Amino acid sequence: MNSSNKNMIKNKDFKIIKNLLPKHKRKNPPSLNENIAFGAIPTNHMLICDYLPRKGGWQTPEIIPYKTFSMTPNSVVFHYGQTIFEGLKAYRSESNDKEIFLFRPDKNAARMALSATRMGMIPFPEDLFVHCIKELVKVEKDWILPSPGALYIRPSMIPLDKGVSYRASETYRFFIILSPSKSYFSTETGIAVYIERNLSRAAIGGSGEAKCGGNYASALLPMRTAKEKGAEQVLWLDSNEHKYVEEAGAMNVMFVYKNKIVTPALNGSILHGITRMSVLEIAKVLGYEVEEKRIEISQILSDAKSGKLTEMFACGTAAVISPITCLIDKDEKIIINNEKIGDISLHIKKNLIGIQAGTIKDTYGWRFPIV
Repeated sequence: MNSSNKNMIKNKDFKIIKNLLPKHKRKNPPSLNENIAFGAIPTNHMLICDYLPRKGGWQTPEIIPYKTFSMTPNSVVFHYGQTIFEGLKAYRSESNDKEIFLFRPDKNAARMALSATRMGMIPFPEDLFVHCIKELVKVEKDWILPSPGALYIRPSMIPLDKGVSYRASETYRFFIILSPSKSYFSTETGIAVYIERNLSRAAIGGSGEAKCGGNYASALLPMRTAKEKGAEQVLWLDSNEHKYVEEAGAMNVMFVYKNKIVTPALNGSILHGITRMSVLEIAKVLGYEVEEKRIEISQILSDAKSGKLTEMFACGTAAVISPITCLIDKDEKIIINNEKIGDISLHIKKNLIGIQAGTIKDTYGWRFPIV
């Protein structure tokens, strides 16, 4: 996910139009004690920026009151799946609640450009991506929940063209919405994952490494099956042989063998997880051995049953790190680590969240201060 010069803007003097609600018309943010479903409560404002080639390309971004979009039934967005999105968070420092920052937004910018290219869309400039997020979060800074909460950020891009002829759109809308965020899964217990033996999330050469809507839509049916089996997520296997592990739900997956962490190697069908990248870097600094390779599900099941596999966890922006304590294979349940959350999972999670919360010194340069 290296930044491309063609996706950067040379003039750093960005302009953003702000059309804000009067203060007396703004909703008050919820508190950390309230029951907040993930992504369910939008903040007062959003950011939009349209790509209009007849008007010179990307227009001036605008921060406006949160609103609905009006689109006709023949809008391209409803028909051919040309949609992409990202997910990241803004955090409030535990030691100074006036200090807020983003976590590695440059990586999200690069990944969104990669997704846009794969889906035949016009990449949004990467440096403008980060700037837009910073400016919108400044406006909505009161919505950032204190740790362990945060503010979830959802940048998205959709086509604006009309007509049902099959083609790439010429016009696009980039937009950002925000929502206060608490823990995605319970931090007290691990989760169960259901091994999907028949259906696939993605294929090599397909769109698996792009963060596009279609990848998530095709996962909804297996997710229903997983929940019926008593699992919170699906463990995906490769599409060719259905024998190699790829992802856990919408997250990357890690396996722990004593002091060694093993994870599936990126192969074009696995998402370039930013949390995955961060976990591996932290693990190396903490002294754990890290290996990226093809991993057979048969070996994982054997190692889980014998106790050789000591821990397993999934990682992603929403949940950060979710320990996996049970594998469900058809109707068989295989317990990992006596259903206990492992020490290595907790060690890495503590360090990652500590960096995000500002309680651990950021020696990696991952925090992007906002105010």
